[in-house]
This record gives sequence, structure tokens and C-alpha cells, in this order.
Amino acid sequence: DISIVFDDVVRDTGLFQNPITPKPAKFRIIAHTPTGDAQLDFRFNDRDGDGTLSRADEYFDIDTYAPFAPATPQITYRVALDTLGQGLRGAIVPPRLGDVYELKINRPFGTADELVFVARGQRVAGGTGRGFDAKPYVVPNPYVGAASFEPERFAVSGRGERRLEFRAIPLGAMIRIYTVDGDLVQTLHQDGSNEGYVAWNLRTKDNLELSPGLYIFHVDAPGVGTHIGKFAVVK
Repeated sequence: DISIVFDDVVRDTGLFQNPITPKPAKFRIIAHTPTGDAQLDFRFNDRDGDGTLSRADEYFDIDTYAPFAPATPQITYRVALDTLGQGLRGAIVPPRLGDVYELKINRPFGTADELVFVARGQRVAGGTGRGFDAKPYVVPNPYVGAASFEPERFAVSGRGERRLEFRAIPLGAMIRIYTVDGDLVQTLHQDGSNEGYVAWNLRTKDNLELSPGLYIFHVDAPGVGTHIGKFAVVK
């Protein structure tokens, strides 16, 4: 990419390239390269000698150097004013201090180009010690007969496995489920899953089906804190 930076004083001088002689220029041409900025050579066809582009028939040619001829300037880009319509509004307004023209170059990939991809494994961020990012909750709540995400039954009798999910559960947290009388029903663990939830089949610690009613759950997350919530099971 190239920047042409204009000024009100002379900043550079064009090369002699027959038939154009060296001319002082009120601009600099800067190439932005992978190794840093570099000032480029040019030849300047300045017909009125004012050091800038001020006429429709003026131009300058940006030079580059090929590897096979490192000492010979090669004309690569020509820059001139686009004066279309300016004559209708009066005199041409030449560029001056503060004006910058940016040339952005699109080029295909070459043999020296590389694309580097870095992959990182999934992980669950640890607790910040400042509380839960989101309050744990239960889905569905209330649980009424069934949940939409329960697995389909196949070649089994009965209603199949029930499923309830505790969500927004931090890594390594423990969930204890109690009746309203304070009896422990079941204990669940967030075992390192990066899903952020813990599924429960609504069976007690004695492997019995959970009865309808109101239940309390207590989340204990090391380094994060504790949370108490409730959910209902409706027959």
C-alpha cells in the first residue's frame, strides 16, 4: 500500500527520466512494506513549476525497482488529478498540506505467503470469586409430566427416562436437592462438562422416581459461591 502525502513546501525531488527533468515536489510518496515504511522515487511532469498537481495535463509516475534491475527505476503507477467537472465550478483546486491520497493494492497470494491457524481446545472458565455470572436455574420449571428434550423411547415399555436440567452451573459445582422438609433427595455434580448444565433423570438417591411436589436445590460452587433455588414437579 502507498500513501502520497501533500504539503505546502518542497518535500522531495523527482528523478531525471528522459524527457522529464528533475522537479521539486511538494509531496512525498511512502510505501508501507512488511519491513517498514520506505520513500519511493518518481518522475514529475510539473508544467507550471508550482511543485504540485495543479493542471489537468500534469502527472507524476511512481518508480519501483525490479530484482533483475535493482538500479534501474521502473515506471509502475501514474498519478494525475481527476478534473472531471472541476472546470464547471471554477479553477482546479490543487492538493496541499493535510491532503493524503491512499493507494490500496489488491494482489493474489504468492509462494512467499502463508496462512497460519491456531486452534485451542474448549475449556470452561474458572470462577472469579465474585459470584455467579448467571444465576443457576431449572428447565423446565415447573416440570409438568414431560420435557421437550427428553430422549425418545425405543423398544422399551413405560414412559421412558425423564429429564430435568440445572443450568448456569459453574465447573466443579455440587447440586443438592431437598424436599421442603429438608430431606436430601439427590446429589449431582458438574463433572467438568463445558456445557454449563447438569442433567437429572428425576430419580432419588435410592433410585426411586421423584414424587410430584415442591423441591429446593442448593448449588455450592467452589471459588464462586452458593445459590438456593426451587422448582416444582407436577403430575
